[in-house]
Amino acid sequence: MNKKIEILGDKIADARFKRKFLPKISKSLISNPNIATQICRHAEMELLWNPIGFKAGATNKSMWKKLKAKKPFFSYLYEESTYQNKGKMPFQKNLIGAELEVAFKIKNEVFNFNKKITKSNVNKFIIGIAPAIEVVGFRQKLKAIDCLGRMISDFGLNVAFVAGKLKKYSLKKITSTPTVLTNKTAKKDYPGNTKIVLGNPINSLIWL
Repeated sequence: MNKKIEILGDKIADARFKRKFLPKISKSLISNPNIATQICRHAEMELLWNPIGFKAGATNKSMWKKLKAKKPFFSYLYEESTYQNKGKMPFQKNLIGAELEVAFKIKNEVFNFNKKITKSNVNKFIIGIAPAIEVVGFRQKLKAIDCLGRMISDFGLNVAFVAGKLKKYSLKKITSTPTVLTNKTAKKDYPGNTKIVLGNPINSLIWL
C-alpha cells in the first residue's frame, strides 16, 4: 500500500503544480481517511511549495453527516496559491465554488506550547483575524464529492486562498456573526453565519 500512496501522492501533487486534471481515482483507494491523509502528506512533500498556514476542512457538521466524517481534517495553505484582496487570481476550469472563511494570524510560540490549547489560553497567541475566501475545486474529473477521503487526499480541495485585511481579534464578534458572500456577476447573495464552523470559528483553531 505504501507504494500506491506514493504514486497517488505524486500524481495529485503534479496535477496541482501543473494545474491539470487527473482521471477519477478509485474510491476504494481513498475511502479510508487515514490512507487519504497519508496520500495528502506525501503530495505536500512532493509539491515543494511554501506553506504559510493551515486550513481546517469539514468543519460544517451537516457535511459530517453527508460524508460520514467523525472529525475535521487539515491541509496546508501555500504562498504560491494565496492572493491579497483586490489582487488578480487566475481562474481554472476545475473550480466548484468559494467559501467565506475566518482566518487567524497566530504567534509561532503556539507550536512550542506544552499545555492543552483551550478557549481561555488561545487568545494570547492570536495576533489578529481577517475575513478570507477559499476557492475550492477538483483536480480529478468529478461532478460531486462521494467520500471524505476524496477531499482529504486532494489538498482539502483547496485551489486558492484570498486573504482580507487583518483586524483586532474579538471572540464576541466571531462567535455568531451573520455573513454574506455576494456574486456581483449573478447579482446573488449567499447568507451564512460564523457559528456553522464547529459552532464557533475559534473551535477550529483549537482543534488544529
